[in-house]
Amino acid sequence: MKNKWFVFGTLGIAVAVLSVFFFQEKEVPPLTDLPITPPSEEAETSESALSDIFIRPHSPRFGNSMARVTVVEWLDPECEACRAMHPAMKRIIADYGDRVLFVVRYMPFHKGSMFAASALEEAREFGKFEEALTVLFEKQAEWGNHHHPRPELIPNYLAKLGIPLAKLDREKLIAKHGEKIRLDQEDGDKVGVQGTPTFFVNELQLRELGEAELRAAIEKQLADTTK
Repeated sequence: MKNKWFVFGTLGIAVAVLSVFFFQEKEVPPLTDLPITPPSEEAETSESALSDIFIRPHSPRFGNSMARVTVVEWLDPECEACRAMHPAMKRIIADYGDRVLFVVRYMPFHKGSMFAASALEEAREFGKFEEALTVLFEKQAEWGNHHHPRPELIPNYLAKLGIPLAKLDREKLIAKHGEKIRLDQEDGDKVGVQGTPTFFVNELQLRELGEAELRAAIEKQLADTTK
């Protein structure tokens, strides 16, 4: 009988230890610490397997420019689901950034999205794309509230990142960056993007949205490309 209780007690301790290990929160490194791969001749080599409709020269990208697996995300800065998925994307990029190329495309479905995406493109010219994307998602409930949107707040957020207010005039930004964003939207329409965020892993659309689903799709493509 004593041996029986000893075994149960030992198993209980083991389960408790494993629970702490598996369910403790994992620290997520900031997206700003991850390398960005700008458009280059080197990047074009790995991207040649993907059609131009998925990656354009202007597309923001993270991770390994020579990777055999590419994840393309069509997002809308004003989209609540995109905001909800953003922390998961930071974790995924941190975990797979050495083996996968991540590409951002815009899909401006909402009223203030064109301005927000244009502001992100301007922030990218100042080397502040990741910080700007994060702050727009964090403040989305203020500037992108669907019942009372206040996109005029966007310049104030980005000015705190060191981007001059003079560079954040709405009309000038859209005139400067709007063509790229409209091309993203046209490409999204052609590949069947109907909502945001929409992900493609090596041109295969992720049908179920979620961190686990995206990780599984990445793992499958990594396995397939190493065969």
